[in-house]
Formats: sequence, C-alpha cells, structure tokens
Amino acid sequence: MKTLLVTAILATGACAGACIPVAGDRIFGRDLALANPAFSALAANMTVAYAPAPGTKRIFAQAELARIARANNIALPAPEEVCFEIPMRAIDNADVIASMRRALPPDTELNVVDPPSGPVPVGSIEFPLTGLEPPARGTRMWRGYVKYGETLRMRISARVDARYRVEAVVAVRDLSPNVPILASHLRIDTVNAPLEMDRHVARRIDEVLGRIPRKSITAGSTIPIAILDLPPAVRRGDSVKVEVRSGPARVQIDAVAETAGRAGDMLELRNPSSGKTFRARLEGASKAVIVVGAGQTL
Repeated sequence: MKTLLVTAILATGACAGACIPVAGDRIFGRDLALANPAFSALAANMTVAYAPAPGTKRIFAQAELARIARANNIALPAPEEVCFEIPMRAIDNADVIASMRRALPPDTELNVVDPPSGPVPVGSIEFPLTGLEPPARGTRMWRGYVKYGETLRMRISARVDARYRVEAVVAVRDLSPNVPILASHLRIDTVNAPLEMDRHVARRIDEVLGRIPRKSITAGSTIPIAILDLPPAVRRGDSVKVEVRSGPARVQIDAVAETAGRAGDMLELRNPSSGKTFRARLEGASKAVIVVGAGQTL
C-alpha cells in the first residue's frame, strides 16, 4: 500500500461531529480509522496530512476522503467530513508558577505580574532560566513554552519580578567617582536582589576595598564590580624613578608624573631639570623605563 501525503488545509469551520484529537505534527492512517472504521485498511503509521496548528482544525471534506479511499482501494460510500485538532486547555497559573520554581534557586521571591494567557495545547509547561531576560528596572519578561506531542512546542511568556535574599557589600555613604573606597564606607548586608546580582556585585569587602568607582554610588546601594578600578600605582605629581636605556648604557633620573597610571601603562613624565616631557612605561609602583636612541636627551 503506497503512502499518500495530502497537503494540510487548515480551517476553522464546524464538522458533523466532535473533532478527533491528535498529539503530534501529523495525521496518520490510524487517526482516520478512528473517524471512520473503513480507513482501518490504511497502514497505521501512514502519513495522511499535517496536523493543524494549535487552536485551529484540519477538516477533511467528503471529496477529499473519497480521493484517499479511491487511492488506497477502500470502499467508502458517502463519507461524512471529519476534523482533527490539537487538544487545548486553559493555561493554569499554578502550573506556570510550579515550572518557574523548578528553574529558580530555593527561597526566590517570585511575583508573576502578567501571566501567560491560554488556551494552550495539553502538555507540560516549561520556563527555562535561559528564557529570563537580564535584570532591568522593575519586572522583566520570562519566555517559556508548552511542550506537546513528542517534540512540538508552543511559545508562551510572562512578565515577572524574581528576587532572592543574598548577602552583598553595601555602601554606607555616597561614594564619589575616582575616590578610593575605605572600609568605613562599606558594610555587609542582606538584600533583596535580582537573581543574577551575585555574579555582578561585590559579595565580599576585599572585592571593593581600596578600589576606585568610575561612577557615583549612592548610600544603601550594592556595588557593581564592573565599575570598579584598581587605584593607580602613580598619581599626577608623584615622583618617579626613570631608568633610561640606550644600548648597553643605563642611567637613572628622577621625573614627575604628569598623568596617573598603573603598572604597564605609558605615563607622561616631566624632567624637572630640563623641563622636557616624555613618555615611559611604568614597571612598578614608582619605577618607569624608557629606551632612547643615541644622542637623544630628556
């Protein structure tokens, strides 16, 4: 018996009886046999048509059923039209929350502000943590899906506020940009924070102490690690020992930093004797190195 694939035609009209439920993405011979026992002659796993999209119906009109019967040598006098549909149900918010809880750390405070709306296919509701948008102001979107059949998914989404209690470093006072942070500026506190916060803010005092924020931090706020810099090894006006190298010769002079920098940075330096400025690479807390050509003076 040859396999006959009939292009799916989706419709929303009514048929004589209730639609027959299908779970996968195809309608097979066994499904037609449920509608009309005459089609039991078809191979059970023979693909007859694509299944309808969720919320729609696939209607086989009398003429189409007659063509399938003739193509497969089935006697089918005066067939009645039949329809198939994916079983649907109203979405249950309790199932949504249970799915989210499975993906969240324990003790997370979860508020589903705008739950998904149905109907949806009968199946399992999944909200993987990868579908949760990065934290922003207020609530955020969490994208999930309903899994039905063996491999099919229908996308759903909800807007949520998901936070949990965590210990983090908090500013005791307003912290100004480019000013080193002191121990007296900090405390460890338990805060109600977005889920991803522990990967982005300081959790220990030693992650913050002595560092310099690039932006202002208000009192009572947690401290994002990404905006902290190490303090410069040399500040403008500091005295710097400069080793001048020219071939095998080595000469050391004292210079004054015109710019701040850390080890490895190129600094603007001034020779107080000649008044000339030059650039040298900082190699330590107060030592820089410059290589000059023959006859070059600083």
